[in-house]
Amino acid sequence: MQILPEILVWASSGRRIAAAIGGLAALGTLGCTSAQVRYESVPPAPSTSPAAEAVLFLVGDAGEVTLGRDDVLAHLDESIGLAERAGTAAIHVAFLGDNIYDAGLPTRPSEEDLEKLSGQILALRDHAAARAVFLPGNHDWANGESIRDGRAAIARQSEWIESVLPGRDVRFLPDDGCPGPAGIDVGDSVRLFFIDTEWLLRRPEQRCGTALEFYGRLTDELRANGDKRVVIMAHHPLVSGGPHGGNVALLERGPFVYFLARKSGASVQDISSRRYSTVVRRLQEAIAASGTRPLAFAAGHDHSLQVIGMSGAGSPAYQLVSGAGSKSERTMWIDGMRYATDGYGYMRLDFRPDRVDLTVYARGVEHGPVRPVYACSLSTDGTNGGCPEAPRAAPGS
Repeated sequence: MQILPEILVWASSGRRIAAAIGGLAALGTLGCTSAQVRYESVPPAPSTSPAAEAVLFLVGDAGEVTLGRDDVLAHLDESIGLAERAGTAAIHVAFLGDNIYDAGLPTRPSEEDLEKLSGQILALRDHAAARAVFLPGNHDWANGESIRDGRAAIARQSEWIESVLPGRDVRFLPDDGCPGPAGIDVGDSVRLFFIDTEWLLRRPEQRCGTALEFYGRLTDELRANGDKRVVIMAHHPLVSGGPHGGNVALLERGPFVYFLARKSGASVQDISSRRYSTVVRRLQEAIAASGTRPLAFAAGHDHSLQVIGMSGAGSPAYQLVSGAGSKSERTMWIDGMRYATDGYGYMRLDFRPDRVDLTVYARGVEHGPVRPVYACSLSTDGTNGGCPEAPRAAPGS
């Protein structure tokens, strides 16, 4: 992650250091490491329901070749096959950004660079019915390099991704280095929106119009689809219990200045930063103005699996963080948390006539099979059971 230069700039301000240290008295009760919130598994109950009208798989931050990623993609392959055999009419896979670490697809990619991308795409190779969309994340945008370099890296990745499986519906959206929103209808009752939140954070030149124009388009698109079940997908979440949400403990991930910086919003990639928090606020204002409440806002960025219930004007019903495709990070409890794990994995949404079923699949950080660890039914108004918080696991389990 390209955070060290930002921290050094931040640390150069004596006033910021002094202000942060002034609040340290309240930190005396904190340990030197944060505790991962631990939950018991809540696997899906046996179902006699017919095949879902549509299935959406959410895989984020899968751009590093690791043993955890190998297991996740192999299980994803199996899950897509099961959905096909069940007769599901529409199967979509969304890769939620940071599709290639560390700084996007270079001008002259190595075999290792291409393997980081191809492993994700080839999980779809044997499934003609499956469609895939890759979203850009901050690492895909050349991880902090210039706007020009970032946009070039995005263009290279988009072109390469769409060439791997000729004739198949594998796309990069938004596809023009602009913020979107790009929309896809899934049957008659589901609308998926894809937005580039890294564009919103970077504020590039106005070839794509202004940010204000983007938020207006998002409001209009949501309003026009108010009768559908809407899922918005981006790389950056609105809320998170992970490090990008400021949930990092004293000395856990590096020197003391790192802790102060993460808590104080030194990096634009952290929710507490002024620019990121402005993007969150304006997204929620656009949603509120539309009168349409999305069922979920799905993202990656933090390397964990989180199900978070949300409330308030402009909030979707749920924030889904599915950023554990190839990396793992701890997650602390935050308000609205329903389930979280630091295991590698992904999520699945089954759209049925009367409900939307969520299943979280994960394996352990060190080992173990990928398996269902949490399941519930999503709804915008809490009907059909909603998603209750999973039982907490016993200490030491």
